Amino acid sequence: MNLNQLRYFTSLAETKSFKTSAEKCCVTQPTLSNGIAHLEEELGGKLFRRTTRSVDLTPFGTFVVPMAQSILDAKDELIKSAQSFFHPELKVLRIGMSPLIAHTQFPNVIKTIKDQAKWTEVFLKHCFMDDMATRLQNETVDLILIPRQSGTPFANSIPLYKEPLFYIPPQTDLGAQQTTNPIEITSLDATPVILTNGCGLSDVINDCFTQAGATLMPYPGQALNYNVVVDWAELGLAGGILPKSQIHSNVTTACPLMIQGKPAMIQYQACWNPEHPHHPYLKETAQLIAEILTNVVTYNAIAKPAS
Repeated sequence: MNLNQLRYFTSLAETKSFKTSAEKCCVTQPTLSNGIAHLEEELGGKLFRRTTRSVDLTPFGTFVVPMAQSILDAKDELIKSAQSFFHPELKVLRIGMSPLIAHTQFPNVIKTIKDQAKWTEVFLKHCFMDDMATRLQNETVDLILIPRQSGTPFANSIPLYKEPLFYIPPQTDLGAQQTTNPIEITSLDATPVILTNGCGLSDVINDCFTQAGATLMPYPGQALNYNVVVDWAELGLAGGILPKSQIHSNVTTACPLMIQGKPAMIQYQACWNPEHPHHPYLKETAQLIAEILTNVVTYNAIAKPAS
């Protein structure tokens, strides 16, 4: 595996065109195709579905994209961090994010942070929840944006925004009339629920069941991504629980999840290390992100369905 192969992969994932990606990467189409084939062989699975008319990511490809992009971003981050080491006036901000936080909310965040001129460069990276605290302690990330969980409290944090959770029932009877009425979480007691790994959603769901005094029964298999949760529910394997932002508008069976008559919510937060040398800047930046994301999420909830 090399950086060029990852560059070809992420480019094709974005453009869905071998011709366009080859031009963008300044290589021939056979070179790009061979590079992706070698990457697929090394990773052990197909990244794309190819037909004569289209190129689409497989579920495995969708799963790999953020990790491949994070490796490419790490190269740029290394260069900028090295520059800031020798030139302390250059401040690099590295934001670690749970994949639950949708990237579509971030154009205004990055633009505004850069306009504030407190940070020379800003890098976003998807990170697994398991090592978020270690990354903060080791200063490989400066600020993390994560779902709030009972098991992972952070002393220095501020709330960002909330969004509702929805239940996607298993489609076991295709002829039955579908309903999207709110559903109490206690009615799912000991009902199999499809979970994901690493993003923090499983812990949030467990907290909701605990709060309601219900028992969470995880489905034996774990989904690679949120689209797979929906796919498995549509296959009738088990139900799934996702935040509104992760449910595509063409999903028509999602029901608002309730806890004692109130919407079950997921709360996101920004956290940082109080011993970080740029601690005051990080707190100001976290407050700025909270203000922007609250406005963006409110606008999206009013103006358009989740996509």
